[in-house]
Amino acid sequence: MTRIYRSRTDRKITGLCGGLAETLGIDATLLRLILVVTAFFSAGIVIPLYFLATLVIPSEPWNGGPYGPEPGYDGHAQGCGSSKGHFGHSYGSWKDWKRAERHYRKATKYGWTPPHERNEYDANYAYQTDAKSDSGSNLDDMMKDIEKKAMWKEIEELRAKIAKYEKQQQSTKGDV
Repeated sequence: MTRIYRSRTDRKITGLCGGLAETLGIDATLLRLILVVTAFFSAGIVIPLYFLATLVIPSEPWNGGPYGPEPGYDGHAQGCGSSKGHFGHSYGSWKDWKRAERHYRKATKYGWTPPHERNEYDANYAYQTDAKSDSGSNLDDMMKDIEKKAMWKEIEELRAKIAKYEKQQQSTKGDV
């Protein structure tokens, strides 16, 4: 049987909906929406039940930090025995890790991306797409210019054909 936990990462208030959604395999936003609608139609009885479930259901087990297990986790010393994580972070206690997790969540909310998830070529790609859009408008201008020239050439050819046809018509009128 699967254990139900409150989520540490997918949380808005207590992480209960995030943990339940992960266990049930549905979207957490959908579960939150169902909870709000149910609270509205049940005259708010669901709200105390939600907080009671929050007290009963335990938090997801701690895995060492937002970047996964740290060196020294589970008694396995890695490297030179340092207890520092990826970027020199050392979480001395649960409170320190919780503060770091809150900071990490807030930073990602405002657009910061962890180094291991960054695409180094995003800035170059954005520059190239801007350059392409500028060159695209130049390309459009060049295409319009080519179309105009082709149109004028067709018009001149049609005028020449009309003039030739008129000459033939005038010369055949005199023969009859």
